Amino acid sequence: MPIWRLQTEMWVNSTLPRDAWVVTPHFDDHGITTDPQGLCDDWADAVAALLLPARQVRVKAYDAQGSIPVYPQGEAIRGLGLSPPPLSPGEVALCLSYYSERNVPRYRGRIYLPISAVFGALTARPAATHWDFAQAWADAAQQLGGPDVDWSIYSRLLDEANPITNWWVDDEWDTVRSRGLRGTDRRQGSTSEA
Repeated sequence: MPIWRLQTEMWVNSTLPRDAWVVTPHFDDHGITTDPQGLCDDWADAVAALLLPARQVRVKAYDAQGSIPVYPQGEAIRGLGLSPPPLSPGEVALCLSYYSERNVPRYRGRIYLPISAVFGALTARPAATHWDFAQAWADAAQQLGGPDVDWSIYSRLLDEANPITNWWVDDEWDTVRSRGLRGTDRRQGSTSEA
């Protein structure tokens, strides 16, 4: 059965493609039948419910083991047109780390959760409410699709998916430079001593 990569986009500032924050969790669909559209709908609902303030969310399901070119097998959009500005730097993220059975390469992964899409106010270290958000994200991923779908870590090298057994989030912020705003102006100077 397929391993779905649910490309999850959350918009900020505008609905231009460059202003989307993207995360890509994987799900192993080992049921008798498969429903990528249903997974997209359910995941889009779950993610949209977690984000404050509300913003546009788009989820596309890709077969992680598919032959190139790989086209989406399902798509869902929630909050169409909503793209509020970030209340804190877009680069700041909370790292939700996870693994399957053993915390070793190819059995572990991480998702950088864009914190300004959720809580706005930035503190020196993540607070309990930030950790609660990470736990809510992990719980939503674990519950997606019922017993026939597992939130998984997918290894392209091994070409296999292993169900997530453990997750954690620590008390430090991480930086995802690609999520920062684009420069719109510049101040320059010279240091010549002439």
